[in-house]
Amino acid sequence: MRCLEIDVDFYRELNVFLMKKHSKIMQDDLEWLTDSLNDEQAFLMRSRSLEDKRLALFKGLGIADKRLSELAEEAPEDFRPKLNMLAKQLTELITAITELNAKTTEMVKRKLDSEKEIVDQTGIVNKPQTYDKNASKVAGGTSSAKVMRQV
Repeated sequence: MRCLEIDVDFYRELNVFLMKKHSKIMQDDLEWLTDSLNDEQAFLMRSRSLEDKRLALFKGLGIADKRLSELAEEAPEDFRPKLNMLAKQLTELITAITELNAKTTEMVKRKLDSEKEIVDQTGIVNKPQTYDKNASKVAGGTSSAKVMRQV
């Protein structure tokens, strides 16, 4: 049960972080999003660690192949209400996170499509090349690369 309580606490914290991230994406708060990359990486690492520990524990107890609902049904009567509550909370949190991730992904896709359309309309990508891959100036003027080679 303690393992499941830890999972519920973790997913609750992750859900709050992802809601904030979703909000910051809506606000185009690139500074917050950039600063939050380390936090997001930490959540990912914690998630993997918790899942590895849970799998090891459940395997050691011989219940690795059981669903959470099955565990609650087979648990002693005194533990069933708490296990059912934890299972319900965990399911709700994972569902909420999955839905939020889908909405966030769709929102980012729409924003990127909009930016691509602006770039296409303005022709920014089709501007004439000024420098080649050797840093030599292509269109008029003196190339700083040529000057550097002469020195």
